[in-house]
Amino acid sequence: MIDIHLISQCTVEPDVDCLVIPAFEDALNEAAESKLLEKEDKSALTILIEKGNIDGKSNFYFPTPMSSYQNVMIIGLGKKEDVTATKYREAAGKAASTFQKMKKTHLLLEAEHTEDVLDSDNFVEAIILGQYHYNEFKSIEDDKKPVDITEICVHVADSVDLTLAQAKINLAQTKCESANWARDLANKPGNALTPSILAEQALAMAKETNTEAYVLTESEMKELGMNSLLAVSAGSKEEAKMIVIKHTHPDAKKTVALIGKGLTFDAGGISLKPGKGMEDMKFDMCGAAAALGAMRNVCIMKPAINVICVVPSSENMPSSAAVKPGDIVKSMSGKTIEIYNTDAEGRLILCDALHYTVTKYKPDMMVDLATLTGACIVALGHHYAGLMTEDDDMAEALTVAGDKVHERLWRLPLNDEMRKLLEGKDADLCNIGPPYAGTITAGAFLSNFVGDTKWAHLDIAGTAWGMKGASYLNEKLGSGFGVRLLTRWILNESE
Repeated sequence: MIDIHLISQCTVEPDVDCLVIPAFEDALNEAAESKLLEKEDKSALTILIEKGNIDGKSNFYFPTPMSSYQNVMIIGLGKKEDVTATKYREAAGKAASTFQKMKKTHLLLEAEHTEDVLDSDNFVEAIILGQYHYNEFKSIEDDKKPVDITEICVHVADSVDLTLAQAKINLAQTKCESANWARDLANKPGNALTPSILAEQALAMAKETNTEAYVLTESEMKELGMNSLLAVSAGSKEEAKMIVIKHTHPDAKKTVALIGKGLTFDAGGISLKPGKGMEDMKFDMCGAAAALGAMRNVCIMKPAINVICVVPSSENMPSSAAVKPGDIVKSMSGKTIEIYNTDAEGRLILCDALHYTVTKYKPDMMVDLATLTGACIVALGHHYAGLMTEDDDMAEALTVAGDKVHERLWRLPLNDEMRKLLEGKDADLCNIGPPYAGTITAGAFLSNFVGDTKWAHLDIAGTAWGMKGASYLNEKLGSGFGVRLLTRWILNESE
């Protein structure tokens, strides 16, 4: 955990090894006149600006060996009037990689001259997310291990309320640490994160935060009639699990539910996936990771709202016991489902989880997250997640929350016309529709199991890993997409 604290005195702490100064393209003099710069470095910075080496559009790093802070990093933010939180995070994310390369551990951020335009928590978020790495199974010599930032001091104006500002920084830190916790889950290979291990991790988190939790076994799910979920796990020797974590607050006026798809490995079942890229199907539980990561934030922050987190978890493997194309199963809701393709399994485990949540907990609102369809990547690439809901207020609230943290959503249509595409031949429903509108028909399938509950479906197939457009997220690793979005949405709802 990074030690992050604020000061308003014009001092440089011992052991600071890099002074960080945000700079605007059209106000470079403000950076050059920072109170924390020593006289010689002010002169050097002014010369570099005059020569055009520092332009305020990109980052600039230079050593100051005779100064107490050793190095200076200028964060280029572009024109002051055009700057946004996203641009700040992008620039800081690029700086994070430089800090790691140069083995910097103690930063001093000069925020006094930018605090009227930008919040320092954006810098904090980019650093925490940007220095994330996953080396659990790598043999790395000590001198080659990544060097992480361990301390950030933020210098603000004397007029700033340090207590309130520190609370805001702490909130940003917690949100991002939970996102990284979710990324750890997502990046584990399938043999190191089975449904049982995922359940153990979730229960351990609930215990650490003193939050109620329980796990349903396959026998318990069978008694409840969750035959759709159990059909998916039938081909695997690993037992399916249903994880439930409950946060309750005495002053809560509403209850929201988070449901995350937890396929710890998806081979496609009898409808076997192509071998190329199948190793990435360890990421098919990123919806679960995001829901649990957001729930971790809820458990720590304890907002005045009731939150239920439900994670159906299974493997989808081919075997003599696996469900077959053409089989018909009866879901917990009583609706029968004809399975045309066993690789459309996420909706099969989610439908029982959605019905269970609606009937047992009766939430006011419900959001599910799933790496559900490759069609979503075709439609939206690796920049946006698909959003489907028939509730305009939920659509706006989730989109706004996502925009604030750069976890962007794009709304797709959902209506009875789409639901008709999933009428079964020999059953109430079939689990795939025609060879078009795959993302929408997947959402339409799920809508049959939410009753009258306000509900939104997020297809994060393109953003859960391989996410683009965020310099502070390694594209080769799980992104934690959804953790910060849902956290902000829940906090907004609790207000």
